[in-house]
Amino acid sequence: MTEGAMENAVEGVVVVNGVKLWHRITGEGEPVVQIHGAGFGHFNFDPVTPALAERFRVVDYDMRGYGRSDRPVQDYDMEVWADDLAGLMDALGLEAAHVHGTSMGGMIAIVFAGKYPQRTTSVVINCAAAKLGATGCLIFKNWIDIARLDPEGPGSRVLAELITWQALSKRFVAEQGAEGLADAMQTILRDSNDLEIFTAACQAMCDMDLRPWLSRITSPALVLGGDEDLMTPWDQGPDGAGQQAIADGIPGAQTHVIRGANHSTIFDSTAEHASVVSEFFARHAAR
Repeated sequence: MTEGAMENAVEGVVVVNGVKLWHRITGEGEPVVQIHGAGFGHFNFDPVTPALAERFRVVDYDMRGYGRSDRPVQDYDMEVWADDLAGLMDALGLEAAHVHGTSMGGMIAIVFAGKYPQRTTSVVINCAAAKLGATGCLIFKNWIDIARLDPEGPGSRVLAELITWQALSKRFVAEQGAEGLADAMQTILRDSNDLEIFTAACQAMCDMDLRPWLSRITSPALVLGGDEDLMTPWDQGPDGAGQQAIADGIPGAQTHVIRGANHSTIFDSTAEHASVVSEFFARHAAR
């Protein structure tokens, strides 16, 4: 994050649905709430928050179970986290906001936009799925198995290296260096997670079927992802519903494919990702 953005950011903790949620607000303008992916906490959006904060009031937060927020061991699914976002918006006095969700956060964004259409100014669903196919479930079963078998749990070096190549483009890994990227990945995974919640989130993704929520989304919607996405590809196969199925299921949804990008377009294609999202939110301003 840029020095100017850091100087203007305001952090806080609020109680939402019985748990404390840490959040950070950067910039001014129409509100944008950002929902991070499984395992990564608010760090997930650090590359793009400064760019979005030039035009919007950006709310980053650690969801229930992650980072600086409370981490209760309980049953988890996308609706639990969607309801927490509604509660966070209540606590911050936000009647409605643009919603920007990535990976599992994109799955939560589907539920939020479907359950709370009046509170969704517009929604960007990034690198997500509405239902994982057989191969998609195997990816997250691998995560569960490694985290349970390795004494380091979610902070496993093996897991960090696996996610590095699964989530980032070949070009980006070659340019930035695999070792350093895996170091950063390991630090984030170690600091943001507890084993029980990490594995519960992975299982929640394997169990979900969000297709019924798609037709309930009435706000402008953009499905954004990379053409090299290995984890949540545009086509999840015959037994799943990938990014194209999400777009097809939401009335009037738009799509944008970032060429040469993998699952983490926020990291490996930061400039294009931020530009596309910022312009989409601006086109669908509430005022």
